[in-house]
Amino acid sequence: MLQPAALKMEEWRAMSRYGMGLIVVTALVVVAAAAHSGLSGTMTVDTAKSAVPEFSDEERGRIFDGVMRISDAPVTEMVAPEVADSLPEEVPMQDLPSDIIREIPLVRGHKFVKFDDRILVVSSASRLVVAMIPRYKLLP
Repeated sequence: MLQPAALKMEEWRAMSRYGMGLIVVTALVVVAAAAHSGLSGTMTVDTAKSAVPEFSDEERGRIFDGVMRISDAPVTEMVAPEVADSLPEEVPMQDLPSDIIREIPLVRGHKFVKFDDRILVVSSASRLVVAMIPRYKLLP
């Protein structure tokens, strides 16, 4: 039979193991919840606290090709705003091609503006520039 001091030591060890296990399980639940909610995926948050899509290079290429196929899309003659800036009200936005919207769901609710040297993807609701795609490709 265990002595009272030894019994207390065994109880303390068991409680320590239980507490450590609880901490590990809690950490795993938090990581799983973050992954499930999309915190590690394709959305970031800018300083205005609105969701801004991040397009992969392949998606940027598809958007570029789709916009460049629209031969009658006007080219805006002004200095292009930067990403996260607002597009001035007087600059008209164009609808993205429907096949691009079907293929890249992140562009739903966005439009584009074509400049001499770039294409801007703009939130149609806030007029916030969310992506800039150069109209040239660098050679390797």
